[in-house]
Amino acid sequence: MKIFLAPMVGRTDKYFRKLVRIISPNIVLFTEMITVDSLLRGRFKEYIVKDVEHPVVIQLAGSDKNKFIQCAEIISEQGFDEINLNIGCPSSKVVKGGFGACQIETPSQIAEYVDAIKSHTKTPISIKTRLGLGYEHDLRKIIDFIDQTSNAGCDIYYIHARNAILNGISTRKNRSIPKLRYDDVFKLKEMFPDVKIFINGGIEDIDQIEEMLKIYNGVMIGRKIYNKPMFLAEIENKVFSNSKIFSIEEIVCEYIDELDAADTMNKLFALKHLTNLYKGTGLSKRWRKHLHNLINSNEPIDNLKNFYIENYNEEKKEIIC
Repeated sequence: MKIFLAPMVGRTDKYFRKLVRIISPNIVLFTEMITVDSLLRGRFKEYIVKDVEHPVVIQLAGSDKNKFIQCAEIISEQGFDEINLNIGCPSSKVVKGGFGACQIETPSQIAEYVDAIKSHTKTPISIKTRLGLGYEHDLRKIIDFIDQTSNAGCDIYYIHARNAILNGISTRKNRSIPKLRYDDVFKLKEMFPDVKIFINGGIEDIDQIEEMLKIYNGVMIGRKIYNKPMFLAEIENKVFSNSKIFSIEEIVCEYIDELDAADTMNKLFALKHLTNLYKGTGLSKRWRKHLHNLINSNEPIDNLKNFYIENYNEEKKEIIC
């Protein structure tokens, strides 16, 4: 039984992953999508996974087998628990680069990537994809895709239960306009009993999670967690039977204390993902204002804790989730 944090560009960076891990020791973390070129040329190749981060999956996107091989060798040294290939992003920029959802139509090529990666690392490989392309609900292409890539050695699939629309709608609308088709994900699960298929898309409450876990043993959730991080506390209590009483103040203080010197100099990136911690409470507006003022000031990041001094009485009423 697993819950996965969906990879989200601009969101599931090291700071948000740090926040999520503090709240939830059980969720499986995903990095945001990282292109093979970014990994090979950028600073991320120096990243080393800390013990507290596990389990954590790196998501890669690209269209060059040799670069995937080079990345696999780097990732083996970094300590990630799994390499996930992004074959589902419908972004026009991504598609223009020749990777993402458009690669559903080139299963033999992706099978080559899988085989090449597996020959250069012992790290498990997985694929995140969608049910198909366009508005047709024909499953033949995704069936062929899973057939070829699983024969090449991939045995873990995260299926977003929608098609990807590559023309005419935005990436954002791709998260809502294509119809959710949970029944079709189930059909794939029945057709491929020897691979693990986990479900993603539109799952936003505990009842849904528990029902899906009875079928798939693994559920991926993204925006719901980002927009309301304390939903993770509910998941911990009700899904993982964690009896902990979650205090947002304790979460914030632990988060600040874990930041290193370089992080504290980067206030915008270190603090922006904390915005929704008090969402749905009477402290939400004051919290957002406090964060905004701190980010745009010369005050040290540790002054975030002053919020609890200034709002002591109100905070004690709102703090337990």
